[in-house]
Amino acid sequence: MTTITILKLDYKGQETWRYQGKLLKRAPHQIVLEAFFERDEVNVDEMVLRPGDRFIETYFDDRWYNVFEVRDRADDQLKGWYCNIGCPAEFHGRTVSYRDLALDLLVFPDGRQTVLDEDEFTSLPLSPQVQAHARHALMELQAMFTNLVSIPNPHTSVNNSRSD
Repeated sequence: MTTITILKLDYKGQETWRYQGKLLKRAPHQIVLEAFFERDEVNVDEMVLRPGDRFIETYFDDRWYNVFEVRDRADDQLKGWYCNIGCPAEFHGRTVSYRDLALDLLVFPDGRQTVLDEDEFTSLPLSPQVQAHARHALMELQAMFTNLVSIPNPHTSVNNSRSD
């Protein structure tokens, strides 16, 4: 499998985190990677992230978010999805980078959703246009997960929603 370097950037474009993942899928406007949590244990709302937890990370170069499917290190049980609101990802060779805008959506397997870091997002000196893109991305994700009919498969698109 191809190794990809992921660069998380702050809203100014400064690198805040760098790690490696394995390429699972590359499609127009989309890259899906597998990566493992490498930091100390951290509580994010009701989700505990532990070293070795498996992440299936989907990045888009035409959407203002990325989606991480989070699975437990011990039994691969789905913990939920961590969605980062940010500028569209950039794909350059074996590197994926994205500008994080602080606003996040946490989705649990039972459908509960929690918006995270809204206070941090509102304090960033972002243009009205970037703020609007971010708010729209959050609403799009909330709607997508509200209409979710099955767990997204990492080898397909994250848009597995009902067609009522």
